[in-house]
Amino acid sequence: DTFYPTVRVSVLGSGSSGNCTWLGTARTSLLVDLGFGPRSLARRLSEAGLEESIDAVLVTHGHMDHAKGVAGFAAQRSIPVFCNPGTREEVPELAGLDRWEEIEAGREFTVGDVTVEPFSVSHDSAQPLGFRFTAGGISGALATDLGEITPEVARRLAGCDWLVLESNHDEDLLRLGPYPWDLKQRVLGRQGHLSNGAIARFLQGAFDGRARHLFLAHLSRQNNDPLIALKSARNALLARPRSLFEACRLHLTHQNKPSIVLNL
Repeated sequence: DTFYPTVRVSVLGSGSSGNCTWLGTARTSLLVDLGFGPRSLARRLSEAGLEESIDAVLVTHGHMDHAKGVAGFAAQRSIPVFCNPGTREEVPELAGLDRWEEIEAGREFTVGDVTVEPFSVSHDSAQPLGFRFTAGGISGALATDLGEITPEVARRLAGCDWLVLESNHDEDLLRLGPYPWDLKQRVLGRQGHLSNGAIARFLQGAFDGRARHLFLAHLSRQNNDPLIALKSARNALLARPRSLFEACRLHLTHQNKPSIVLNL
């Protein structure tokens, strides 16, 4: 039998050099963040085998590795940008958007046949958000820049079929690494970035075991190693019931190329 996916997901880029995630259904395709230019986006979509028609861009927060390419791309395509006032003020280029759709944490909205629930996360930017998506009975969530998984965030991640979660740094590599002390403190803080250890604690504890796919995102080049991140998450899942460990597949994301494309 031919399999027709209800939802498709690919992390086109993740890390300090630029972030973007593509999500599509039969009717709708959208980007979450766009931290690089149109040529890089076109290359990544082509490498992933994804269509270039995009219906909207959603922005998690105003840091340039997430928002640098949004305004130009949206103007070129004449498509709406969904972000909150804090993000719009943080990125000067977003002030001139022709099609700005104002959103806020806790108030769901729709893009085509995709329902989106924004939720607050803890990060050192103006009104940062994570997003939960539902389409055709399939749910997933993305939270890639946050210093802690609060009970509210854990609640939004529950019941999802797929997750994109930050696994930014190994704490030992960060402490021994080249970053200045104040930057290390920022990354390690409650408004910084999630470590491999933080994700491991979530997977051992609050994770409900529903998600069948987990992308490890925003891995630091200087302060992490993909094999260390994978091993940490894998060992955390191994501490859970065997059926849960066997059901949850871990996927890496990359700074310069797309991840696998999930067909759900």
